[in-house]
Amino acid sequence: MTGSLAAGPWSRLFRPHLVGAGLLVASLASSGTMPTQVQAQAPSVRVISHGDRGQPLIALTFDDGISPANCRRILATLVKQDVPATFFPFAEAMTLDPAFWRLVAAVGNPVGDHTYSHPQLPRLGLIAQVTEIDRGRRVAEKILGRPLLRVFRPPYGAYNATTLSAAAQAGFPTVLLWDVSDRDTSRHGTIAQMRAAAEMGTNGSIVLLHCGPNATTYLLADVIAYYRAKGFRFVTIPELLGLPWASGPTRAVTSEEILGSVTPLPALPSGGPITGPNGYSPPPIEPTSSPRATPVQPTPGATSSPSPVATASSPAASDVPAASGGPVASDVPSATDPTADRTALTGVAIVIGLAILAAAGGAVSIARRSRRR
Repeated sequence: MTGSLAAGPWSRLFRPHLVGAGLLVASLASSGTMPTQVQAQAPSVRVISHGDRGQPLIALTFDDGISPANCRRILATLVKQDVPATFFPFAEAMTLDPAFWRLVAAVGNPVGDHTYSHPQLPRLGLIAQVTEIDRGRRVAEKILGRPLLRVFRPPYGAYNATTLSAAAQAGFPTVLLWDVSDRDTSRHGTIAQMRAAAEMGTNGSIVLLHCGPNATTYLLADVIAYYRAKGFRFVTIPELLGLPWASGPTRAVTSEEILGSVTPLPALPSGGPITGPNGYSPPPIEPTSSPRATPVQPTPGATSSPSPVATASSPAASDVPAASGGPVASDVPSATDPTADRTALTGVAIVIGLAILAAAGGAVSIARRSRRR
């Protein structure tokens, strides 16, 4: 049928329409609006917001590092209280006080990746996201003199399927969120409110704090005392999640060595107001709600004792929060960006519609020629 159509008299009637439709199809495919096999599926990356709910463990995590003085005050408190923690500074902030971060490593606290410059990753393409994560790793490892923990925390908790692909390509199979936040970057909260938020943890909780705002330094000791009184034990992220990690050489570090010439903050009445983040410039935009993710069993073969974690693979781009919203890990995996899918379907619909018009045009030409005869 196809051969006779191409060779016979019908070809003269349909050729202009078929050629036009073919050119349109080729144009759409080359522009990327047609679905093709080039669109790679997002890799399987664990998105985690908490650990084993059956054990009374709490993991304190500290992001950013934009205020070197407050970072030192926080670490001094942790050392004095004998509390391990995990840090997620963005690498550009680490350059403000490289000696401090070497002390963090010397104490034995893990340091993970938080990008180089703290951008909103979903606003960037794949190459730019990979570059941010990989550059953050390279700069951080040069400062620390040892490898980073292979856990990535996206700035603001914002991510999409492209972010998961970028994390995997940069060598970070675990993307870490949280289920509790002290909201220490709030510009209107009080110490009492922030402390209450930080003390909402339960078994296996990952608590988000920041290595920057004055508020964190005021409430940290009380938060530690609260969880200890409730029978919780503080652990690092690798211990909580059963992830492989070697700290490298450690040594005894005193709070006096950590503080150096840094003076204590002025005393505040309990529950006193904090008028702003203080340590930040410009102030960051943080989620106002906790992330969630779907619990599954731990990855087999972990070197530490495994524990169930919360995870979601390849959440859709629609799960990316607005600047003031909380990240939500999708319960249903999505292999591709839904925006791209909608664009592809639109392209297919256009091609089918034009093909129908072309066929109709050919039929009209045949009818006209028949009447002339």
